Amino acid sequence: MLAGCGGADDTTNDETTAEDLSVQHISRITTISYAPNSYVIGNAYPGWTDDVQGNAQFSKGPGNPNGVSYRWGYLFGENFDHCAWVGDSEVGGGKTQSGARCGAPQEIDTPYFMRTYTNGEHNLNAGDGSDTHMHYAGAGCTDKNGYGNVSPWRVPATLANKVGVVPDGKLLKWRYATRDGHWVLVRDPAPPAHQPNWYFVHRGCVSLANTH
Repeated sequence: MLAGCGGADDTTNDETTAEDLSVQHISRITTISYAPNSYVIGNAYPGWTDDVQGNAQFSKGPGNPNGVSYRWGYLFGENFDHCAWVGDSEVGGGKTQSGARCGAPQEIDTPYFMRTYTNGEHNLNAGDGSDTHMHYAGAGCTDKNGYGNVSPWRVPATLANKVGVVPDGKLLKWRYATRDGHWVLVRDPAPPAHQPNWYFVHRGCVSLANTH
């Protein structure tokens, strides 16, 4: 998983030059989290650029018992332009120069995450979250597609990287509703080929049990 920016939105530092950072490119679809081993906020796709700063940071926990090394940096692609954590193996690895484009790396701060990336609606289970199903007959189910990115901190959210139509009745694991309240992050136990297993679906198409 990967992570989101330490501030409310993207940050820059005019005193930091491009040479201070290691410019890397994403090698394959991989999740983005707001902090190491924490909530997913989207997906990075092959060819996206990541201005990596600092060394890798290892972290493990629920849903990731073996742990992963993460890298912090300024990540940008289609409709995504934000500081984030990504897996070290997806950006080439190796030591980089320290830079300040994103400021101090974001660490786990659940109250900050909830007020920045969500409308406060989330489930109580760590890791995968709770079972739900795609339900076309749900009230307000106006978009049957999944999206790899919606920029959950934005109001309104901005859709990008369409996964395709999510079949009616499909089992999904839900984690939280976006800040605008219209989209829900889910994990797909059986994702379509060449698509991420974490993506966003329309709030009207899923019921949210075990909600806090």
